[in-house]
Amino acid sequence: MKKICLIICSFLMTYNSFSQELNNKSLIKIDDKEISKEEFQRIYDKNKTNISTGEVTSVNDYLDLFINFKLKVFEAEKLGLDTFSAFLNEFEGYKKQLASPYLVDNSAIEKIIKEAYERMQFEVRASHILIKIPNEGFPVDTLSAYTKAMDIRRRILKGESFESVAKGSSNDPSVKNNGGDLGYFTVFQMIYPFETAVFNSEIGEISKPVRTRFGYHIVKVTDKREARGQIKVAHIMLTVPRGISPEVENQKKQLINELYHKLKQGNEFNELAKEYSDDKGSARNGGELPWFGAGRMVPEFEKASFNLKIKGEVSQPIKTSFGWHIIKRIDRKEIPSFDDAVKEITSKVGKDQRVEIARESFINKLKLEYNFIEEIENNPVKHDTIENVYILNPDYIIKDAGLNKTLFSFLNNVYTEKDFADFVESKRGNKELKPFSYKILFDEFVENKILEVENSRLEEKYPEYKYILKEYHDGMLLFEITDQKIWSKAVSDSVGLKKFYNDNRKSYMWDERWNGTLYYCSNYQVYEKVLKIVSKNRFGKKITNKDLLKQFNIETEVLKIETRIFEKEENEIVDYFVWNKKIDNKKIQNVCHKGVRMASDYKEFNECRGLVISDYQDYLDKEWIKALREKYNIQINDTVLSTINK
Repeated sequence: MKKICLIICSFLMTYNSFSQELNNKSLIKIDDKEISKEEFQRIYDKNKTNISTGEVTSVNDYLDLFINFKLKVFEAEKLGLDTFSAFLNEFEGYKKQLASPYLVDNSAIEKIIKEAYERMQFEVRASHILIKIPNEGFPVDTLSAYTKAMDIRRRILKGESFESVAKGSSNDPSVKNNGGDLGYFTVFQMIYPFETAVFNSEIGEISKPVRTRFGYHIVKVTDKREARGQIKVAHIMLTVPRGISPEVENQKKQLINELYHKLKQGNEFNELAKEYSDDKGSARNGGELPWFGAGRMVPEFEKASFNLKIKGEVSQPIKTSFGWHIIKRIDRKEIPSFDDAVKEITSKVGKDQRVEIARESFINKLKLEYNFIEEIENNPVKHDTIENVYILNPDYIIKDAGLNKTLFSFLNNVYTEKDFADFVESKRGNKELKPFSYKILFDEFVENKILEVENSRLEEKYPEYKYILKEYHDGMLLFEITDQKIWSKAVSDSVGLKKFYNDNRKSYMWDERWNGTLYYCSNYQVYEKVLKIVSKNRFGKKITNKDLLKQFNIETEVLKIETRIFEKEENEIVDYFVWNKKIDNKKIQNVCHKGVRMASDYKEFNECRGLVISDYQDYLDKEWIKALREKYNIQINDTVLSTINK
């Protein structure tokens, strides 16, 4: 029994090995270029089914199409079309686009997307105190701002009013009006570090200093509620600018009340908005505003809008910092499901600071995978943990040619001080760099080098990427050479095109046609008069269609005329009159006609030029494929072909 098992296992191992060998073995050989079964199988699986009919192309039929395609690409490579700078630049652009999904931590992105959706369910209200960092964030200024922020936090924790401290300390210009209160907002409405601090804080909690690109923030969450979704409204606004006289302000108030009274009497909201609203941008559209949610409008306007319960409901006049408003609810939508929201969230994440977290996570994973080793003692930037500042190593002189110490290494790649110096010079420009700038550049340098290596290994690590890249490469070459050999040639080769037309004139024939006029009359009385006129022999000589239009269309249009050459099945009324096709009698009421049949005839070149060009292109393509098949030696491995999955 054990022997039988060993024999079976041995057979399976041999079979699997044989199957893998066949899979990797070439299916087609064009001269010295080999094409694998795997490549053919992949493209065949993608394209074998006709989308419109559902029919499946046989392997042999598709193999012929595939070989024709590969012959053209092979010819383009022989001609060196893939070495031209225009081709290389365009291909490099595609390559970057195709590589980008492979150069992120997808698990981190998914986590960020889910986090954003969870935050989308709520609206938070928060106040903040901003301490800006001057002088582009020199370390000493950063430390000073942080120390000041901590001092402010201690004052509030000891009992001072957040609002009064904010008004006396915050660098946010709006603090004079709002005391630091930012109102309600939700996800994506604040920069990510600030948003995270708010959503991670409890109501009433005073946060530790939060660093953003604006400086340090002390944050206090004052409320949290379920998100109300978005609302669409229209409004009529009467502006009340600052410094306006009491008399004018009273006139505005009186007018807004009169408009509200008119609405109650049944006047159309959009008409009153167009006539009276000072918001001219929305007034043109009946006062209609874009969709908005929390934090997008001033609080009074937002509150009044969301208090409207049904479509069409109109608010009483409300006052905001802009003036007086009457608001009409148009529609409202709740928070979408995750599946409905994920596309928009993904797009916003890609443009948001939070994508840097996923990027950092990806770099850290690659460091582990690549066995990244950093020679910390050689790092040109040192971190002083006591003073919390970065210091440039005094031994590190950018222009010193002897900078050969190793900074870091991975996957047998070693990067030295000189490499970093060159990178700094490429980024420096005319700027005077400070130690913290070197720290930022060093991190960027490490990231760039890791991504360069990962980019170079994508085809090895991800077969799907390799084949998509190959498809783009071959597709671009096919386009270039087909344009040269077929498309542009067919258009520019006037001699060849005319000869092709003359050799195939029987393919470009007019069927029987009708050259005439249809007269569409508005009623039977007009029809009788028009028919009587057009039936006379002298019509068309002494009396023309132009005369008819002048005669009948004096005050209103009671007669329409259509004159041209008609083909069969082009106009059902002509088909009825000329070729006795059936038609609904209502369609021919009060319509008369006059004209002659035209016998079948050859089309002039200018009448069929587009069709001739298309046919000539097909002809050139067939001749080209024939020549390529004669030029190159094509071999097909029938054994491998027999293993293609159909």
